[in-house]
Amino acid sequence: MESKKIIDLTYHVTSEMLVFPNTERPTFSWKGRVNSEGFNLTRMSMLVHTGTHVDSPLHFLADGKPIDELPLDLFYGKTRIYRVKDGARGQAFTAENIEPSIDTIEKGSIFVIDTGVGKYRETADYNRLYPYPSTDLVRKLIEMEIRCYMTDATAVDPVVSENSEIHKQLFLAGIPIVENLANLDKVPNGKDLIISALPLKLAGREGAPCRAVAIFE
Repeated sequence: MESKKIIDLTYHVTSEMLVFPNTERPTFSWKGRVNSEGFNLTRMSMLVHTGTHVDSPLHFLADGKPIDELPLDLFYGKTRIYRVKDGARGQAFTAENIEPSIDTIEKGSIFVIDTGVGKYRETADYNRLYPYPSTDLVRKLIEMEIRCYMTDATAVDPVVSENSEIHKQLFLAGIPIVENLANLDKVPNGKDLIISALPLKLAGREGAPCRAVAIFE
């Protein structure tokens, strides 16, 4: 029997990491050191949407559910990786731009899209050239009753968006979003896998960091 392989889909959190335009980078400071207090203790401060993270509907909807009220099975389950065929050019993509066909998506499953923007990680183009789903594609995914939308992109709306239409379209359907997945290119094409992106249990908040992994044989 083949042993299971685990691919880490999570970015490192550092004080120098790339973040979404006009947001803060994480900060770290020592509150205890072994050579003085007898132990190491770190204080960390960061936005909950830093790095690989989950958006709950509360992010854009006043009456949306916060992250701690979302069932964990929204973020864990069987899936496969779908990929944008045209490369990362900052464009909207449709069902026709995805392989394999979205007809292979199982009703009620987790949708994971590799837009190809990961090759620009830690550069300005990562925030500038990520592909994002068209409103028509999102409508089709909602009809398929996907339970979560996961992407390697830093957002599901274009960076210049003023109304965050795609976020709201998904959230109004009760679908949370996982953004900034790393290493999707390391998952083989057509491979059935288990994905896990469990968020921290932050009471009443609109999002949370997560540790995302892909597990397959």
